[in-house]
Amino acid sequence: MNIQQNPVEKNVTVMEYVSCNICESCQYDLVYQIDVNYNVMRYYRYARNIPNKENMTGTFSIVRCKRCRLLFTNPRFIHDAQASVYSSNRILGGNWKNFMYLFDQAQNDECQDLNNEKLLHPDYGWKFDIIRDYAPGKEKTSLLDLGCGTGHFVLQALEQGFDAWGVDISQDRIRYAQQTLKLEDRVQHGKIEEAFPNRTFDIITLWDVIEHIHDPKALLNSLKQVAHSQTHIFVLTMSIDSITYKLFRKRWNYINPTQHLFYFSDSTIRELFARSGWELLGKTMDDSRSKNFLRLLTKVIIGQLNNFFFQVYAPISSKFKIFKPLFKPLQKKISDERMQKRLENLYPGMYVGRYHDNFVFIGRLKAKT
Repeated sequence: MNIQQNPVEKNVTVMEYVSCNICESCQYDLVYQIDVNYNVMRYYRYARNIPNKENMTGTFSIVRCKRCRLLFTNPRFIHDAQASVYSSNRILGGNWKNFMYLFDQAQNDECQDLNNEKLLHPDYGWKFDIIRDYAPGKEKTSLLDLGCGTGHFVLQALEQGFDAWGVDISQDRIRYAQQTLKLEDRVQHGKIEEAFPNRTFDIITLWDVIEHIHDPKALLNSLKQVAHSQTHIFVLTMSIDSITYKLFRKRWNYINPTQHLFYFSDSTIRELFARSGWELLGKTMDDSRSKNFLRLLTKVIIGQLNNFFFQVYAPISSKFKIFKPLFKPLQKKISDERMQKRLENLYPGMYVGRYHDNFVFIGRLKAKT
């Protein structure tokens, strides 16, 4: 399939080739070719839940810039096509269970269960610890959460005493934050400069955002409009300097060109900050710092079992279907139709969960010379 000409509507191109976002070089090497199709669990849940789902399949390329070594998806979805990926909670959030969930009748079939206690009350304490380590607070420190999603971090920041605000591109998620979490005018839909004109913030957070953005350099430049000389930014993203990337490479949990446009390292983040008017103050691991190697091994085993059961039950795959009758007693009253919905909730990838591969990069505006 030629995804370069795969249209959202007839005669509309959805893919684009781009130069390096950091150094603007057009010279790059092919690193990976990723076959995105319905027979792979990690892509199945993204591909089947949006209009024109055929646009989510095909062969995607991940390349490395010859000059600055940035790893990025190229070609990639144009902005409007990418926006459709983020327009539904059924594509992005979710329960993400292990294989045992498939046979538990009490569990919710849908991907996004907004009554889930973990979703309603996530533990963000480690994020606030990092913020306070690098930017000791004054009274009513102002905080902007860019890509705030359903607003749970903004809510907890308010509870922690911050003057917290949020912005996101998803209208559905902002609506949830405003109505369900009662954040109302605290969270806004749209662009930063339009949502919060003529004001600055002491803290700006980007949790799992920058790898999804079409133009990270432009975004970091735009943040200067809502920053002052002592503003700190906190950017959480996965790193190709991590042990899990070095172990799994192409099969790394985060290699997903339909979602992740950029794969940063220490050096490329530093260069990105520098070219956008920020200096890198340091980095620290996310809350997976406490996880040991035994946990990684356990999660690899669970990941492989998830893949096995996906192949047993997925209607689009014939692999391992011979084993399906063996699990009928476990399936009990769960119909095949319900089982298909449940497959969307399985955690994808060779291993599941984070393990020493996500880091928070902390920056501050460069002093004017």
